Amino acid sequence: MISLDYDSEYDILNVALRDGSNSVGCEEYDGLVVMRDYTSREITGLMLYGFVDKYKSHRIPCLPKDITISIEKDVMPVFPARNML
Repeated sequence: MISLDYDSEYDILNVALRDGSNSVGCEEYDGLVVMRDYTSREITGLMLYGFVDKYKSHRIPCLPKDITISIEKDVMPVFPARNML
């Protein structure tokens, strides 16, 4: 199960996919930071900078192939700031 945290002041969406306590992030795509476990390199989460702006303008970057979630199906129905869209 995913966990979402949205920072409306900076328009950053954090998507936690699993325990990220041992994770490091790397900006693999423009405005998309992929969090990976330091040891196993498994993806533990994502940080999307400028999320609302990118969502409204249909510029959400493609997620890595290892990610089995969909922004439309899994994130948007539970997006904490839907009223901003």
